[in-house]
Amino acid sequence: MQLKEAYLNRVAREVEDLASRVAMLKARFAKQKVNVKLEHYWELEFLRTRFAEFKHRVMDLEDAEDAQLPKMQESVEVAWNDLINAVETLTAALH
Repeated sequence: MQLKEAYLNRVAREVEDLASRVAMLKARFAKQKVNVKLEHYWELEFLRTRFAEFKHRVMDLEDAEDAQLPKMQESVEVAWNDLINAVETLTAALH
């Protein structure tokens, strides 16, 4: 259980860091003209779905038994990488 708690604490810290990046991204997105917002609408939706998937994987991890931890951690890592890529893609598109 300590391993799972340590991992979840690390994930929580990473999410806090990501939250600040997303807040800046949202502010930048809000300042864009309507045509730019429409152009990147699907990237924003993709970001939202990646976050929902990541959240789902973390919840699965929280409920996992010790024997399931390696598989669940791998799922969280894959979802995290997808989420980070979505944030970076949208951030780059809005520069």
